[in-house]
Amino acid sequence: MQGQDWPYFVLVESGVIKTHKISSQGRCLGALRLQSGALFCSPTLLDEGSLPATLEADNDCCLFLWHGDVVLPYIKKNNQALWELSSLLVKRMRQASEMVEDLAFQPVASRVARLLLKQHQQSGADPMERNLTLDEMATMVGTTPVMVCKIMSQFSDRGYLKVSRTEIEFIDRDQLKKIIDNN
Repeated sequence: MQGQDWPYFVLVESGVIKTHKISSQGRCLGALRLQSGALFCSPTLLDEGSLPATLEADNDCCLFLWHGDVVLPYIKKNNQALWELSSLLVKRMRQASEMVEDLAFQPVASRVARLLLKQHQQSGADPMERNLTLDEMATMVGTTPVMVCKIMSQFSDRGYLKVSRTEIEFIDRDQLKKIIDNN
């Protein structure tokens, strides 16, 4: 949970782990989705701070957890392991920077289009199964479920998507890309 001391390394063998940050006003922002093969290093291993976000299993998951007291001595003695950890942390910093940039500079429609295209690319299916709720999508793009629904309806009305309760069919991905590129 956000705010706790949680000194672990986590490897996701299967399933999805969602991370989200809760503001002092109770607003929620989805930060990261960790899928099969992803490694998560809790920041509490490296400083005196607390966990900056909550980790939540999205479905049945299999995880490997290693306490920092076990892993850190090995990392300190192994240059390759230290390099891999540094690379992972740089990757997470870039993801956080991209998220901040999107929230600060991109309109909501652009953020929704980017999320949809990213989900489509990951699924590789067309039509794509709708595996995120409006609440989850809103959390991931920093807005409300009502706004996500309104934007998806606009995309549908313009002929970019066909949206049903269970799936999304991409009719004109180029137009969605233009929404992202023009902002």
